Amino acid sequence: MPRLQKPKDNKKTILFCVLTPLVCCLIYTVFCMLNLRGSVWFDESYSAYLARGDFGQIWHMTSLDVHPPFYYFLLKIWSVIFGYTDVSMRFMSVFFGALTIIFLFQLLKRWFGEKAAAVSTLFLSLSPMFIRYGQEMRMYTLVFLIVVLATYALDLALETKKTKFYVLYAILISLGMWTHYFTAIAWIAHIVYYKITKRSKIFEKKMLLTYVGAVALFVPWMPSLFRQFLEVESGFWIPALSIMTPIDYTTQSFIFGEVTKGGVTLLTGLVVLVAFTSLVYVTRKVYQEIKKSEKPKLLFLIALIIFPPLILMIISIPPLTSMFVDRYIIYSASLVWALIGLTIFLGIKYRKKFNFTPLVLLAVFSPISAVIGIINVETRESEGAVQEIVYDVRAMAEDGEPILANNEWTYYDAVFYSTDQHPIYGMRPWINFQYGSIFPIDILRYHLYDSVEELTSGADKFWYITDVKENATSLEEYELPAEIPSDYRVVSEVSTPKHIAFKFEKDTSSKNS
Repeated sequence: MPRLQKPKDNKKTILFCVLTPLVCCLIYTVFCMLNLRGSVWFDESYSAYLARGDFGQIWHMTSLDVHPPFYYFLLKIWSVIFGYTDVSMRFMSVFFGALTIIFLFQLLKRWFGEKAAAVSTLFLSLSPMFIRYGQEMRMYTLVFLIVVLATYALDLALETKKTKFYVLYAILISLGMWTHYFTAIAWIAHIVYYKITKRSKIFEKKMLLTYVGAVALFVPWMPSLFRQFLEVESGFWIPALSIMTPIDYTTQSFIFGEVTKGGVTLLTGLVVLVAFTSLVYVTRKVYQEIKKSEKPKLLFLIALIIFPPLILMIISIPPLTSMFVDRYIIYSASLVWALIGLTIFLGIKYRKKFNFTPLVLLAVFSPISAVIGIINVETRESEGAVQEIVYDVRAMAEDGEPILANNEWTYYDAVFYSTDQHPIYGMRPWINFQYGSIFPIDILRYHLYDSVEELTSGADKFWYITDVKENATSLEEYELPAEIPSDYRVVSEVSTPKHIAFKFEKDTSSKNS
């Protein structure tokens, strides 16, 4: 007869299972919060700009770009509730990241027990890539959350056979596609798990209906999806695949640094190499020793880590257009850390069954990798640089003086910092509407002038922000807009490493005389 668990022990277990993921969430949140105030960059500016529109406009504007609209809908709702600031809007990603930790803890507890889940999610909360994209106003932590929830729903569906879990799984699959198309690669790992679990050549009826239902829920967006593939110049921002791509992806996952960009030294590269090879060895040995019922679960986790980057690399091999961007598969890069924590725990449990040295190396070098990666994340140079010049102009400008951006790229970033005291504007004739991501400027027309005359008719003074010109030593070397009337002259300027701002003031001396 099995021994009944004491009520006191049961309470301790419940408390442990509640407090552990919360502590991990707190750790993750603290690391994310350390760098939420850096300058926004184009992708974030685009997200924030779309949030200014209504839901119909968001649907239309995203259909002209390369991503589906679900994340932008949520960002719109979030901004209405919590405000339109860099910290508040970026915190939505932190929130989704924290939810991911909570649900992954529950899933791993179900698979391997609460202690294994605790160590695993602790390591996940230290993942440099997970922290990095928890600091960004983009959909990547939401994608990770959906993948974890869908995995959980699939596991429950296969075990219980209850229709409600199949329905939930179908909804989550569809939501993943409504958030980012590359979540589809994660569903391939799900199919592999299903085949391993069911050991059948074909899908059971419920599973087939689940995927049919998921596709049906995505049907309203399919016309937009087809138009995007046919009309959008996708991939112009994605580097070509090379022999260094898998190496850079690995170092990014471990220490948030790329070899090709000089972000990895000989010493940090050695740390990654030891941590990675130790992880491979210990994981293989752990798999051999764990219970038969746990083997498919571990394979499932490994599949979610390996398949997405591998498939993306395969479909990016020339002459195909490269589609490999590490942040698109953030769930894979982050789950590496959940696997590290899991294998360390299970390795200690089965330490007498294999060589102990690789386990020690993994337990030592993976935390070192995490520390290096977190430092790299928190000290990185911001992708954007407009915030600095805007703040400098604000310090010098009088209330109400317009600030004018020189082109669409500067406008997108700068207009995020527009205030009633220091309004920031774009000039439509100076904007190149070449890409779908630029079209929202003309759709929403937020703080957009149609001509310089429209600006100067109501302002005797205004600021003009442009990019710093390399090797320029005087004002004359800057090609200032010819449309600016001749009776306006530059009276002051302020510069940062990447931008310079000129203050124009109407010359009234001749009129006064």
